[in-house]
Amino acid sequence: MKSTTGKMATLGKPLATYNGRGLTSRRDVTVNLYEGEPGQGIIFIVPDIERFGIPGEPLKEGEREFLPATLDSVISTTRNTALGRGRNRLCFVEHILCAAALCNVEDIYIEVLGFEVPLENGSCDFWIELFESCGLRRDPPEATIELKEPITITSGRRAVMAIPDERFSVSYMMDFNHPRVGRIWRTWSPPEDINELARARTFGSLAEHILLGFEEFVVSYTKDDFTMELRYPDEPVRHKMLDLIGDLILTGINPLRIKAKFISILGGHQLDVELARRLKEALQS
Repeated sequence: MKSTTGKMATLGKPLATYNGRGLTSRRDVTVNLYEGEPGQGIIFIVPDIERFGIPGEPLKEGEREFLPATLDSVISTTRNTALGRGRNRLCFVEHILCAAALCNVEDIYIEVLGFEVPLENGSCDFWIELFESCGLRRDPPEATIELKEPITITSGRRAVMAIPDERFSVSYMMDFNHPRVGRIWRTWSPPEDINELARARTFGSLAEHILLGFEEFVVSYTKDDFTMELRYPDEPVRHKMLDLIGDLILTGINPLRIKAKFISILGGHQLDVELARRLKEALQS
């Protein structure tokens, strides 16, 4: 659905505002949080570029596109998770969605005045601080939703699964041919501090980041090291779990509410989203 400026006005004053910069667009991006209606879920509001131009041109006031943070809105899982409708799209949604899951934030409008969510250092700790600044941050929710049967998805050496359990947990196994990483397995579950995941930054190869022009802003790995000191020895694994949680909330249900072990072996956004689709089907059956 689209909203007119009149509808935007009914949202009232933002609960909080964050000013950042788009990593790929190199443009300033403002993120506003607005109180939502009970039961609506998380909904992004983005500029309607079909009426008001294309990326690279100045934003104009007027209609906005409302993009629910649901699987129906997913249009890409290449390198990040992107939502869209028509020519309108929003990239890098997974980190702010993970922060929402960890902080038990729901029924909220997230207006992004740009075409990508600011990535900043590639973690989600600054989104948690934004939620906290306006009183939205709560303790992680209790897991009360039953998963009846296991779900397993494989693709070559990669696999993701959801296993019924008595509580929520997320695990990731990384097998990375790098002297600072190697093979690592890690699990996180409440009541472990959410910052153990939230502070984990995204990463990629230095060669790719130089090609994309990202090398000054995010963690890159070289043949035998990283361009920035890691916050944790297993920071790359922690970030993969962060991504998985952010993708799973696209079911429309906070994954922390589900009594299951979520396990990813060498997984990424594509498998994450496929698991979310299968999970949604299982919970609705």
